[in-house]
Amino acid sequence: MFEAIPNLDNPEKEEYAGAFVTCWVNSIDLNSALSKAKGFINDEGWEVIRIEEQFIAKREWYEKDDAKIESLKCFDEAVLYGVAAIFYTFPYDD
Repeated sequence: MFEAIPNLDNPEKEEYAGAFVTCWVNSIDLNSALSKAKGFINDEGWEVIRIEEQFIAKREWYEKDDAKIESLKCFDEAVLYGVAAIFYTFPYDD
């Protein structure tokens, strides 16, 4: 999980102050996974400002909990395509 802010050319920068990004990466090691995740997030128009949490995920964690169906879909997408993410955006404070 990462904290990110919109890049200057991101059209969402007017609406969102930032996002927490949960990212799944199919990789051989954590360093490679971090690099791929940061690249993916940047390609989506966001700049990583902090790593919140990192661990090696297991499919079983998501299979048994219906509340984690979206996470299971992302896990499977990362297995197939290399990377997947969910952006949890938050607005500017008033």
